[in-house]
Amino acid sequence: MASAAAKYAHEGDVENDNPQKVAEAGRKCVRNLHQYPILSVEWISLVDSLKQLTRLVRIESRMPANAKVSEFKGRDGESEGTLWDQEQHENAIRILVEEAKVNLCLRMMNDYKKWAYDAGLKDQTMQHALQVFSAEGKQMSMPQLENKCTEFEEFLGLLLTKAFTHVETLQLMDIPLLIEHCALVLGKVQSKLARGGTKTQETVVLYYFASLMTHSESLNNGEVLAKMRELDLMHLAVEVALTNQDSFPPEVVPEFLKGLAALANNEDFQTNVESFFTPYTQPMAHLTADGTKKQFLMLDEQMCVPFLRDNPDQKKHVRPLLDLFNKIKRTM
Repeated sequence: MASAAAKYAHEGDVENDNPQKVAEAGRKCVRNLHQYPILSVEWISLVDSLKQLTRLVRIESRMPANAKVSEFKGRDGESEGTLWDQEQHENAIRILVEEAKVNLCLRMMNDYKKWAYDAGLKDQTMQHALQVFSAEGKQMSMPQLENKCTEFEEFLGLLLTKAFTHVETLQLMDIPLLIEHCALVLGKVQSKLARGGTKTQETVVLYYFASLMTHSESLNNGEVLAKMRELDLMHLAVEVALTNQDSFPPEVVPEFLKGLAALANNEDFQTNVESFFTPYTQPMAHLTADGTKKQFLMLDEQMCVPFLRDNPDQKKHVRPLLDLFNKIKRTM
């Protein structure tokens, strides 16, 4: 696996080639994705494959859009298209879906974060890995292992973020696991047991949350909302967003607000709004129903107002959220 990853990591001509060659390189990387024990020799090689796959995703993002897809027979001209007939090039993500690897990627990330949050287990695993590599005559230091962990989280997080923007991907996902993963990570941030950078899951799961809210009505909407309410996911996301917004990349806020706007516009949510403002879980035990409402309303002044001041043309996209703010104010 390591040799295969290295081979494609040095294919510099892919950048100047056509989408078909990027797809071929992507498919070979995707087929290298399997679940291995963290920091094992195979896992280290897995990180190399994720790195190459991420590079291909970035290459495709720079390719000119293919306007010819609008001529495809049967395509809905009023939409941006599906993962298979859109103008943008996302062959690497499409292959992840076709090879049924997205759920695997989510499980790998969830297992990794559980491992990373267990300081004792993490240290034990890293010490064992150093011994294994040393016994095999391979040079590997603690900083190098830490760097591999950082790369794993960054690369896999980017792939999942790109994949979850498409409803076709989410329709094939283990949605309860996705919600549980978001709640796990946000709960650690909310309780100050974890801090992350802009590319770690502690920030990136807000993109997952936004995508999930955006597409929930095209999924099993009742299941999504029930699981979200059970784990207080909305309140965890709101509290983390309010507390950490100054450290976010600029693109997080609009995505988060649009995700909340989609939730506010969700018919099943609208008919049961009050039930979503009753805290259920221990991490939110410090808040009452009125407390969750007051915290939610803080989004208006702290995030919505500044965002719309700088982007007045986006008001139509967050209108349902503004209406929800007004509705909540009336109940108080």
